[in-house]
Amino acid sequence: MRLTHHLSTHFFSADELCSALGVAPDQLMHWQEMCIFPNASYSLENQIKCSSYLGLYECVEHTDYYPRGAELWGQLLLKHQVEQSSHAYELFQQKYVQVLSKCAQQGLVSQDSRFNEDLPEHIQQSWQQFLCSKYGVISQNGLIEEIVYIDLGRALVDTLTEDRTASHIPAQHRAELLSALKLLNRALSHHMEHEKPMSMRYKYIESLIAKYDLSIR
Repeated sequence: MRLTHHLSTHFFSADELCSALGVAPDQLMHWQEMCIFPNASYSLENQIKCSSYLGLYECVEHTDYYPRGAELWGQLLLKHQVEQSSHAYELFQQKYVQVLSKCAQQGLVSQDSRFNEDLPEHIQQSWQQFLCSKYGVISQNGLIEEIVYIDLGRALVDTLTEDRTASHIPAQHRAELLSALKLLNRALSHHMEHEKPMSMRYKYIESLIAKYDLSIR
């Protein structure tokens, strides 16, 4: 799949995002300056040569792309009339804790300090990574629930596999590992070909399925 086709299929351009939210591009820029909205996931620069009967025209076009879930976050900012980073973070934190609680109800619980005594610091770190659009690249839609699934899934996998170095997984832990991989599978992006070898999906799902002879179907 061509890069431009992939981005236009799975992401919003800045203009599309603003249109979906009913805001002007200046509003999007203002949100980002206020540190309440993520940066673009991808920035594309096209050098264009256009030939026609009237001659040759050359230009450079810049297009920013945002994950589809950015629309939901923008709607939340509009609904709550958010203007301060502290208010935006409060909304992010509330959603993160709610999703984490639902995972716990399903038996997906990590003993890692990041999800216990260090949870406030961990959520703050995830918030900063959300703003810089790390999750807009590695997740499927840039949704907060996907951020939780990735954070929690990675922690569970690292514990069960000794940071992915264990030579084998005991039979009694294989079901837990499969549950963690399924959680990651719900959230991690299916990347473009040039990104796949470096992707978290490859490192945490595909390589581990092969290494430990697993299946998440």
